Amino acid sequence: MNYQQAIQSCSSTKQKQEEINSPITISLQSEFEQLTLDTSPKLDPLTNQHSGILDFIDEVDQEEKFKKHQSLSLQKDLIRRNNKNKTNEGQSSPHSNQSLNDQKFKYIKELWLQESPIQEINKQVLSQRVISINEEQYFKDLQSDNVIGMGVYHSNEASPLMYFEPDIETDIYISSLIDSLWGNQIISRKLQKLIESGTPEQQLLIVQKLERISPQIEKDVFGNYVVQKIFDSCGDLKLKTRMFNKLKTHFYDLSKNPFGCRVMQKLIEYSQGKEDVQNSILSQLVQNMRSLIYDSNGNYVIFKMLESYDKPKMEFIIPIVEESFHYMAQQIYGCKIIHKIIQQYTPNLIANLVKQSIANYSVLSQTEFGNYILQHILQFWIPSPEKTRLIQLVIQQFYQLSINKYASNTVERALEALSKSELITVLNWLLFRNQTQQQFSYVASNFVQLANHQYANYVIKKFLILIDQQMQQSILNFLIKNQQEYQVLKSTLHGQRICSLLEKQVKC
Repeated sequence: MNYQQAIQSCSSTKQKQEEINSPITISLQSEFEQLTLDTSPKLDPLTNQHSGILDFIDEVDQEEKFKKHQSLSLQKDLIRRNNKNKTNEGQSSPHSNQSLNDQKFKYIKELWLQESPIQEINKQVLSQRVISINEEQYFKDLQSDNVIGMGVYHSNEASPLMYFEPDIETDIYISSLIDSLWGNQIISRKLQKLIESGTPEQQLLIVQKLERISPQIEKDVFGNYVVQKIFDSCGDLKLKTRMFNKLKTHFYDLSKNPFGCRVMQKLIEYSQGKEDVQNSILSQLVQNMRSLIYDSNGNYVIFKMLESYDKPKMEFIIPIVEESFHYMAQQIYGCKIIHKIIQQYTPNLIANLVKQSIANYSVLSQTEFGNYILQHILQFWIPSPEKTRLIQLVIQQFYQLSINKYASNTVERALEALSKSELITVLNWLLFRNQTQQQFSYVASNFVQLANHQYANYVIKKFLILIDQQMQQSILNFLIKNQQEYQVLKSTLHGQRICSLLEKQVKC
């Protein structure tokens, strides 16, 4: 080979290399890889978020790099004078983009239509869960970026759509909420809002999901509120009945649970005016009523039944309460049950309960709710030897009961039941100087000692309101005569209020 032939061979090799590395060739390869190997993050159709962070081709950066490369190549082509370079320059002009796009999508369509195992799987999935679409429309929308993620087709036109069934999306969303409900206050409020203002389909799905985890979810600190909301705000009676039947065999277990008993109270409210539902609840609980009385949570359920059901339906509980009186009298909610029974049943049915209450007056009078039992007997019970006996017991311990926070309320009710002669007896005792009970450096009268006490001053105030003006004047004369008593009375804020009330009553 001579020197001239070697030069021509090198020149032809260089031209072929330039054709391979030409801008149009690089552009075609880059865009083909971008379309066929697109690994950019897709939007999830259920959460509307990116399904993950994947390696992807930055289209913006690639386009900028291509434009920069194209401008540099164009300058080199202007220097070249051969026709081949001019032809290449013409092929890389913007006018050729449309034909290039047509070629690209034609090739992609051919790949898409080829039979492959992946395509067969896609056909099976589409036949079960999605609606078929027009392929030509699909590839047109593919070019306009209408396909935005994971097999979900979106289009603004009235052409056939490819999408997951809306029930599936709702089912997945509600299932995720139910799975996260345990101990989650935020999720609990979301579900309550869906029950209150959601669609019937959403309410049905929630009930279906809750049925699978009942009665455990009723015992959850926040899950119990969701179940309560079904009976409180759900308008579909069938859903309420369905949930009620699911819980029916678990009434006793729920009544003894601190959170389950709240669901039971809501069920009792729901059963008002529904005779068959009330009988169903009673049939499940009547055999275990004694056990519920001794349970701190079961007491709430019994009280709710007394409060909501007709009186004849709950008469069976009176003998049970009589047997458990000594225990219930020491419990807050036990006292409320006794009070409720005495309040709403006739005297012949509760005579034994009244006798037991009077016999245990010293315990009941000094408890937060027990004193209400004695107050009710003193205020509403018919005149009887039992009531007279209770008044005498209270007056005998007038001082000790008056200085107690709760028993002072019982003393006030006892004063209201006294006659005028009995009030005069109390007045004489108040103006007497008790040598054994000394609260100040000066031995004051019972009246001054009680008037200066933080609880007993309410008893003295009630006494001053009940007595007549003549008795009030005698108290004021006693204080004026004994100035030291008067000064001791005015030394405290409680005593000053009693002085003001006494002076006001006498002037009237």
